Amino acid sequence: MNTQISLGDLGIVLLGMAFLVLIIYAIILLKNLSDTVKLVQNTLRKNQSNIDGILQEAPSIAKNIESISSDVSQDIQSLQQTFDTITSNAEAAATSFSKNSAFLSWIIRGIQIIYSTKELLGNSSIRKRRE
Repeated sequence: MNTQISLGDLGIVLLGMAFLVLIIYAIILLKNLSDTVKLVQNTLRKNQSNIDGILQEAPSIAKNIESISSDVSQDIQSLQQTFDTITSNAEAAATSFSKNSAFLSWIIRGIQIIYSTKELLGNSSIRKRRE
């Protein structure tokens, strides 16, 4: 009783087994998908009042966001004007400082001369005391 199996018959058997495995996986997938849909439906039923509340509050939230963004826009424009004023004042101060730099250098030199003289006199008085 030797039965010969051709390659075509073997292929058909393998394809049938693969199809059977595919059907089993599809059944498991559909069962899990059904459980997930049931869970989502239950969650939506339990939270329907919360969802309705959120949907009713959404327009007022949008209006508040619009109001806040317009207020922030106005504040930024005011801040920009303040920065422009500070910049122009700093430029004016820098120009004034550059014009008066010669006078300031004379004052600094005078202070340095006075300090050097003080140090020189201070050192000479210490030498006299030691002697």
